[in-house]
Amino acid sequence: MRSIVICEKPSQARNVRDAVGDRYGKVMALRGHVIKLAEPEDVNPDWKQWGFQLLRPTSGFYPLNPDSSDGKGQLIKDIGEALQSADRVIIATDCDREGQGIGENVLRWFKYKGPVFRAIFNKEDPASLREAFEALRPNADFLSQYQAWVARAQVDQIANLSATRAATLALKPEGMKGAIGIGRVRTPTMAIVCRRQLEIDNFTPKTYWDLWVEVERNGETVRLHHKPGSSARIFAQAEAEKFLASMSGWRGSVVIDRESKRQKPPKFMDLPTLQIKAAQWGWSASKTLEIAQSLYETHKMTTYPRAESRYLPEVEAGNAPVMLAGLQTLELAPANYPEPEIRKGKGGCFSDKQLEGSSHHAIIPNVKTSDDWQAVYGRLNVDEKTLFDFIARNYLAAIGPDRLFERTEIALDFDNRKFATVGIVETDAGWRQVFSEPDEDDNLSDQDSDVEAEGQLPDWANGDAVSAVKSGSEKKTTKPPPYFSEGSLVKEMTEAWRYADNETLAARLKEAKGIGTPATRASIISGLISQGLLEVKKGRIHASELALGVYQELSGICPEFLDPAATAEMEMRLDAILRGESNPRQVIDDILQHTTKLLVALERRGTGNGLAVDVKQPPSAKLLAAAKSKAERQGVRLPRGATTDARICREFLGPRPEGNAPSEAQIKFAREIAASATLDLPDELLEDRKSLSEWISLHADKRPKIERDDTPSEAQIALAERISQQKNLSIPAADRKSRSALSKWIDKNSNGGKRKSGRKRRT
Repeated sequence: MRSIVICEKPSQARNVRDAVGDRYGKVMALRGHVIKLAEPEDVNPDWKQWGFQLLRPTSGFYPLNPDSSDGKGQLIKDIGEALQSADRVIIATDCDREGQGIGENVLRWFKYKGPVFRAIFNKEDPASLREAFEALRPNADFLSQYQAWVARAQVDQIANLSATRAATLALKPEGMKGAIGIGRVRTPTMAIVCRRQLEIDNFTPKTYWDLWVEVERNGETVRLHHKPGSSARIFAQAEAEKFLASMSGWRGSVVIDRESKRQKPPKFMDLPTLQIKAAQWGWSASKTLEIAQSLYETHKMTTYPRAESRYLPEVEAGNAPVMLAGLQTLELAPANYPEPEIRKGKGGCFSDKQLEGSSHHAIIPNVKTSDDWQAVYGRLNVDEKTLFDFIARNYLAAIGPDRLFERTEIALDFDNRKFATVGIVETDAGWRQVFSEPDEDDNLSDQDSDVEAEGQLPDWANGDAVSAVKSGSEKKTTKPPPYFSEGSLVKEMTEAWRYADNETLAARLKEAKGIGTPATRASIISGLISQGLLEVKKGRIHASELALGVYQELSGICPEFLDPAATAEMEMRLDAILRGESNPRQVIDDILQHTTKLLVALERRGTGNGLAVDVKQPPSAKLLAAAKSKAERQGVRLPRGATTDARICREFLGPRPEGNAPSEAQIKFAREIAASATLDLPDELLEDRKSLSEWISLHADKRPKIERDDTPSEAQIALAERISQQKNLSIPAADRKSRSALSKWIDKNSNGGKRKSGRKRRT
């Protein structure tokens, strides 16, 4: 049988080839979406001119088009030729809706009519991939997954491009370069930051007084605090002093609430929770995903990183003893419990029910490679070890025993104000023993303990009489809400239910996954930063003047387009397609009504009256490179702010040469040629760009040749030897001595070597 296997990217194809060879067919690597949705002007030439119309084809859907950019043309040609003679196709892309779209779009573009199967895997080690290919499923089983990709891609293409064009025409400030990017998920994310920015900017600090009293019984003293909610705080010192004076000499009884409690461990990791935690280490959301991808794809130490669930299938519980034993050998944490504790169902960690509609399960260490963990762990870099350690500790905690502790509260009531303190005495650390740092399990457990516990308290009984021996107050100042970090912004995106305007909607949205997807949230945030809508200052995210201007304008004319809760409702409807519960066309029609309202509002506003804001945009890579080059030539530092503000870069570079005047860099290069080749450089050439360019072309090759070191690097040799071992090939002795020759050998024998996926997602 002539069969081909389609993988998402070269690295995945290498893993598949290493696992199963070619016995299931020729393994071919795509580079992300080589077949994608057509552009608006490809469908309607009139749409090349920007306007306020909804860019939706009359058929309702954009057709597919090949993407020949970045050298993909030959790849598309090769796979098309292979499909012509294929009797069977196996899609072995990532097993989520994005991977389904990448693989199936190729087959639909080439109108392939033969049988198609799907290899499903959450791990890329050889054993897992072999199991996946031994259990191939008909691709027809994944029709709803493909439909979910289609709906999301079509909605984002139509909504985002239409809204961006309209907003740019109506709102673009004078002097701004590029477009104002508006998106179905991007803009509500921007709105979250703008809303917080305005809360901070408009915040007025107020002084208040927290009260305390020390009570005594039989020589034992305890300090009790009165910490009311913000509405019941005491904001006048005189009022605080009057209240404390009234407590002088107070005698009365205390209320003792003592109970034994148990705290369940945290659930397993998904990508958002991992990004939230890693933000505490100073990592961006993008960096966290990149390191997680490396652990999964390169080292095969963990499962698929773009997880959207914190549960595992119940069958995975059978692997827990092996996982416990294997992780204990790495000595990452004490984990001094002899056997795992398995908790199933919604309140536990293993639940088939909770995984319904999810493409992937939680992120955990890969049990299939447990025999190699010790060897591979030693090859991880610092960041990879940090992330793997945390994923491993989280798994150990999730299968650990409950934490047991005694909670005691001592309280009294005076003039309808409660004074209290809480003491926690841990009787069994349970799962918490695997977290060596006090705050390492912050925000992970599903059951909160008392974070302000004061330890052991006196063994008083309920109703015991005590006397107030001392009282006082602490002067404090209200604080504004904090700026978001990338991690806390991801958390806010996942908890969009907080923005619902009624409890019923909020309760319903709690079951949703927020706005965006685990795979796209990092790129949404980085995209807003690169567009100058968000700014990062000392690790905290601020809204730019442009973002605030867009936010305030849209708040007045179409607030629902800014609403995270409304977007979360859309996400729920898109996810329902995945479960086969909704008609894709109907969902698309309903969602695009929101975009149509925005377009009508922006068109009514009209053009020629852009936002009156000071626009600060990051420099393009080319502009920043030119500024750095000039600074290097002149032996000076880049001006402060040049890396984040394009205007500063342009001012530093100065005005462009007028007319035919050569650039400063061109003149410098010509003088270097003249000096190195002892040539005459007439002054009149330095005044004419074209003539100087011709002189440079004529004499550039006359410079003395610089002998370059052609010795291969250690990393290059290591890569070649790894390929040699994997494919049982020998490396010619001459190639081992030449960097260029060894590079050609690597390219020849590794299908182009390591390349990053060209996959791009619209947000």
